[in-house]
Amino acid sequence: MAKRRLSEQQKNRIQAAQLEVSASAEHRHGTVVSHQGGRILVEFESGVSVDCKIKSNLGAIVCGDRVAIETTANREHRVIAILPRDNLLQRIDGFGQVRAVAANINRLFVCLAVSPEPNLFLLDQYLLSAEQQHIEACILLNKIDLLSSADDPFKLQSIYQPLDYKLLFTSVKTGRGMEDFTALLPGQISVLSGVSGVGKSSLTKWLSPDVEIKIASISETNDEGRHTTRASRLYHLPRGGDLIDTPGIRGFNPFVDQDRPLANGFREISRTAVNCRFHNCLHLNEPKCAVTEAVESGQIAKSRYLNYVKMQSQSRAG
Repeated sequence: MAKRRLSEQQKNRIQAAQLEVSASAEHRHGTVVSHQGGRILVEFESGVSVDCKIKSNLGAIVCGDRVAIETTANREHRVIAILPRDNLLQRIDGFGQVRAVAANINRLFVCLAVSPEPNLFLLDQYLLSAEQQHIEACILLNKIDLLSSADDPFKLQSIYQPLDYKLLFTSVKTGRGMEDFTALLPGQISVLSGVSGVGKSSLTKWLSPDVEIKIASISETNDEGRHTTRASRLYHLPRGGDLIDTPGIRGFNPFVDQDRPLANGFREISRTAVNCRFHNCLHLNEPKCAVTEAVESGQIAKSRYLNYVKMQSQSRAG
């Protein structure tokens, strides 16, 4: 049976009730560190973790969520409220439904690989989602040991470094770039995201060798590994910081907040748009558009602009 959709009024009422519960001293607070199906594992500040049931009508709970828990008379634990979130990374699935990925994160590592070849449209979708949620995004190109030279064949540096995105080039096999990656993690709650086969599980295993992660075999014909992460999990890293590993996402359509225009999620377009003739310019076919002029002059990468246009088209199509 399909779940009944809640009205905005019902959602607001539930949220108000959760806030009231979260303020109560009678309930313990913890962080969701694992979520698989109906199983929620919540960790307290003491380091103790407990399995929890979930109160109905709470909405989606994801790794990184801070929650309020009550203990029943028979010593069972139940999540009764989601505490206010700093941010929520979301996607739209193949059925057009909004799905939460992770909450309260500081940094999103968008993981690419030399093979399978990076999909820059997918990359820009991740970056847009991070911008809308005020999450710092870093671009990580893995498996660089497969490169025949030190060149950047995908032009990541020329396109994204001028936009002040942090770029990392790594190889778990040789260790190259891994210290730079590790140095960004202490004191942060980070997320590894990317399609199957880019090596997220291998990266996690390198960062935390004691973690039990099954790494799938690689096809000799296409160098792709089957994704092996079945559940979202928050790991405490030996050198500090926490890492959320999420299941592979082959198509990541960002949840677009209509109150936050798409252009605001593209740093170079947002900066340039202030010079457009019309304040509501969509940067498509409008006259005196500073953005399209910047694309023509080479100040804005054409690939980024075409991805923006494609996302606009998808958004307008509903």
